[in-house]
Amino acid sequence: MKNGTAKTDARLIEAGFLCHQVGAETQRERGASSALPPLYFLHVWWARRPLTPSRAAILGSLLPAGTNPDWFLRQLGIEKVQAMVNGEPWTLDDKLIERIKQDDSGREVLIVDSVVMRALQREQCGRAEQRKLIKEVVNKNPLLGEHIAIQKWKESSKPLPEPLPGEGETLIIERVAADPAWFNALMEIASSVGIRVPNLYGYSRAYTRQPEWQSCDITVLDPTSGGGSIPFEALRLGYRVIANELNPVAAVILYATLDYPARFGPKLVNEIEKWGAKLINALDERVASIFPRSFPLPEDERRVLEAHLKKFPELVPEYNWEETTTYLYARQVTCPHCGGEAPLLNTCWLSKE
Repeated sequence: MKNGTAKTDARLIEAGFLCHQVGAETQRERGASSALPPLYFLHVWWARRPLTPSRAAILGSLLPAGTNPDWFLRQLGIEKVQAMVNGEPWTLDDKLIERIKQDDSGREVLIVDSVVMRALQREQCGRAEQRKLIKEVVNKNPLLGEHIAIQKWKESSKPLPEPLPGEGETLIIERVAADPAWFNALMEIASSVGIRVPNLYGYSRAYTRQPEWQSCDITVLDPTSGGGSIPFEALRLGYRVIANELNPVAAVILYATLDYPARFGPKLVNEIEKWGAKLINALDERVASIFPRSFPLPEDERRVLEAHLKKFPELVPEYNWEETTTYLYARQVTCPHCGGEAPLLNTCWLSKE
């Protein structure tokens, strides 16, 4: 209350937050396997938050409720870059995006050359294949023909109007919000009838995008920051950050993820490599007698090697070595009754695939 009047300052996260789109992109990030952000591989943390919803929570808390939703999605990296081909949008891949330039008026454009012309032909063929897949889906379940996700797919797979642009022509670029929720729904529909659809997200991983909206006059506080996803995204947005965590393991992760890189910059890499090498060398010296890194083959394996190289016996010494960089360690105990050694693990299989 101020002067008897209620003061409202609604934020985007309170009104109009695009949960369905953020959730769809979060699901995609969670399933990224080897494409996960490097932050995930720094140290295992049991409750690490994905980067896309972390950025969404920060921006949603700072932006006013009336923020344009399409612009908001684009700042999260949920953005398609399209070239207009005879009035029809054509979504570009990363390699074509790298070829975008600005004309004299500041507009983003794509100049058609032999590379772009071949890409246009591939796009026409790809759209034709998609139309075949749509027919398969509808033939298997005619009711799906009217589903909004299928209708949107039909629209996006229409052939580009011909004649296609020739070499030397200029295509105008438009940047629009993508629709991961639609593609997630489409994948579920296609899966229900046993059909696999191509990747139609139309953009790379959202967390790789650097947002446009930044302000150094804001401090973001995360009092229970855990593995550091929220303060990490706040730093990428250009804000001052205060991150706190009682768990000592998480605190170390925060130092390594946020504090030291921001404080020391790229030169930190050399220090990490230097001290990492010292640690590995010290470890080798202490455990070499138990876990050697390099050692001769066991006798039975050596016999197999000699048989394999019987025509080239001079090569046996060269290959009579095992190079090991990683050991799997399992504790075991000695049985007080029979004296036998019992490993404390429930299976000896490393993999059955």
